[in-house]
Amino acid sequence: MKHRVGSLLVLLVLTATAYAQETAVRSLNGIGIGTSVEDARSILGRIGTGGGRDTRDGGRKEAWTLKESDFVSIAFKSNGAGRIVWISAFVRPGKEVEFTKFGELAKATSWSTSQAIWNVGNGRSGYRLVVKGIEGRANVVYLLSLDFPEIK
Repeated sequence: MKHRVGSLLVLLVLTATAYAQETAVRSLNGIGIGTSVEDARSILGRIGTGGGRDTRDGGRKEAWTLKESDFVSIAFKSNGAGRIVWISAFVRPGKEVEFTKFGELAKATSWSTSQAIWNVGNGRSGYRLVVKGIEGRANVVYLLSLDFPEIK
């Protein structure tokens, strides 16, 4: 019986995770978790200016100011393999976006009028989408990789 309940719980978690994955935003201006730095620069270079620095772990941090977007700026960090592991985007004032445009609130891990969080995917292959703002309208958006090295 204990094994059956455990199996059912795992099945429910996997089903809910897969369902959430279908309903939450995967990228911001075409840039998502796992996008290459080169691809991100190509996309952002058409609509803004930016630059950055290398990090101690072999990755890179960059910040971009955007001209032709609902976002005023986007910052990201890549890992040593040149793949993006987090993104922060700041919404242009006056262009705040309803939380529901990023994902279904019913499928959010948590939500209030100032923040909503979705955990999308499963285990180490997923990401977290966080939107923050006022009265259910986002002025900042984060995508964060949940793929992290094991602690030894």
